[in-house]
Amino acid sequence: MTTRIRAMAGLAVLAIIAGACGSSAATSAPSSAATAAPTAAASSDAGASIAPTPAPSYDTTPVTIKVWDYYGETTPIKPALDGFKKEFPWITVDYQALDWDSMNEKFKTGLGAGEVPDLATLDMTWIPTLAANGALDDLTSISGGMLNGTPIKDQYTPGALDAMTYGDQMVSMLYDFDTYALYYRKDLFDQKGIAVPTNWDEFRAAAKALAESSKPGGKPDKYLTAIRPNSFHFSQYLYQDGGSLLNEDNTKAVFNSPEGVAAVDIQKAILDDGSGKYWADSQGDLTPAIKSGEVAMFQDGPYYMGLLKSGVPEQSGKWAVATAPFSKQPGSYLGGTGLGIPVQAEHKDAAWLLAQYLLRPDQQTGVFTYAGAAPATTAALQSPELTKPDAYFGNQAPFGVFLESMKTSRPFPYVGAWDDIDVAIADAMQKALLGKAEVQKALDDAVNETNTLLAK
Repeated sequence: MTTRIRAMAGLAVLAIIAGACGSSAATSAPSSAATAAPTAAASSDAGASIAPTPAPSYDTTPVTIKVWDYYGETTPIKPALDGFKKEFPWITVDYQALDWDSMNEKFKTGLGAGEVPDLATLDMTWIPTLAANGALDDLTSISGGMLNGTPIKDQYTPGALDAMTYGDQMVSMLYDFDTYALYYRKDLFDQKGIAVPTNWDEFRAAAKALAESSKPGGKPDKYLTAIRPNSFHFSQYLYQDGGSLLNEDNTKAVFNSPEGVAAVDIQKAILDDGSGKYWADSQGDLTPAIKSGEVAMFQDGPYYMGLLKSGVPEQSGKWAVATAPFSKQPGSYLGGTGLGIPVQAEHKDAAWLLAQYLLRPDQQTGVFTYAGAAPATTAALQSPELTKPDAYFGNQAPFGVFLESMKTSRPFPYVGAWDDIDVAIADAMQKALLGKAEVQKALDDAVNETNTLLAK
């Protein structure tokens, strides 16, 4: 859920993180209690929530673990804690709810001060910086490569496994995922005889055919296509044209390539011909523009299904989701929410037990029912709850579209300077899309800034 307004930490904070994590005398190696798979859970049906058989290896000494969660009022984490307490009565959870911005800042500041949670929900766009600076524990050792009695590699798509891995370390467990698809007003497409676009030329044509003016002879101001000036959408179009953000060893930026220019040009063309609506991150989510009829097509992640249902309930039955149109190949950034255990956490074994509990299929479906987001494990995505027809989307089963998109999605590069690189890309997008700089010049400047950051 990464289109929230992003709070970026400065290089000074990163230096504190690197220093603190490098000198941290983190807790001892996890005991076999945490790495042992819950016996009953492993043998039960995928969707069942059966308490693990108590094993002598469990250390049942009473312990309190700190959990920081950025989901907000619709969190699936908090409702799961009562059931967790019943199964693991010796573990008390000190649950702290934070918003996305304050979580980012508090987590990074806490690393420098040695004041961290035992388990946290972390935006996957933060993982590159945190992992590259040694802030997150390697879950490979504590898990033994197993999650609830089944190999981790069998419970996620290859793209998800890449997103969870830094070098040879598994630094988070993907809890919900974010990959982009095309949202469009199917009722308007049907009325106007517009075919669902499959490539960029068709996408431009559909945007033009969809747009209307509320005044005779006026500029289009209804049923526009949203254009978002951020790294998420830029990388999506970049990947769709066969480009990359960085070179293979992540030492140089290459997004000022012809593919990078094309990635901006397709979006700028939609704005310039009047069929697009520029929508900055500072304006929040798109629901106000969707509710007013100003926006009728956009590309974004599965969590928008929940936003549409809660923010625009009167448009139920009018929307549909399709694979995003592409130039040369399907592609999207891959993000979402990860469950992470800091290197400095005091109670890693107990935190891992909670992480496993939250990643059981029955608990994973709560990611959708409470938060409207997409659970990350394949078992949850294939559950009846998520594969049944959805009335809001005309009885389509939209999660299948996102699962297919996930197969060709890529996480952002795992480099310590990613937060600042992200800002540089967003600044370039804003300048280019608003006509304040030529596209090539804006990208060249951002690449130069990125290379300076990478060289530090």
